[in-house]
Amino acid sequence: MAYAQPAYRLDAFPLYEPERVERAQRPDVHAVRGGAQAAPSSSPLVAVAISAAVIIVVVAILSFARIALMNATVNTMIEADTLSVQVAEARTAGTSLEMEQSALTSPTAINAAVKRMGMYEPYAVGSIALPHDVVAIDADGTLSFSDTVKNLVGSQE
Repeated sequence: MAYAQPAYRLDAFPLYEPERVERAQRPDVHAVRGGAQAAPSSSPLVAVAISAAVIIVVVAILSFARIALMNATVNTMIEADTLSVQVAEARTAGTSLEMEQSALTSPTAINAAVKRMGMYEPYAVGSIALPHDVVAIDADGTLSFSDTVKNLVGSQE
């Protein structure tokens, strides 16, 4: 069974006395509702000056961007002109090489070069007839020893 105990006041005991004294010595703290302080009202002249400064900065940035784009455009045009000149030079060189190749491969030029070297046309032209080749190749493109032997035996008969 449970027994009922009488209730005691804790502040009546000397053990809790220093805490009460300490609480009494603390300064009172009060919460004050706060907020942002109102900015001092500025004159219209300050607002006009700020907006003018912003406009000047924006115009300066746009001007620098335009200058940069113009510079890039001029550089691109210069490079395009340089490439056009190089293409024209390459075409001219190609045309001159074609004419030189045509002149060097003509039979008249070849005969003149041969005579300058002291060479002459042959007196007679002959041909040599070689016997049939006995070496055989199979379907894979490799040499076939057995077919080669058959061809060799067949050519000797």
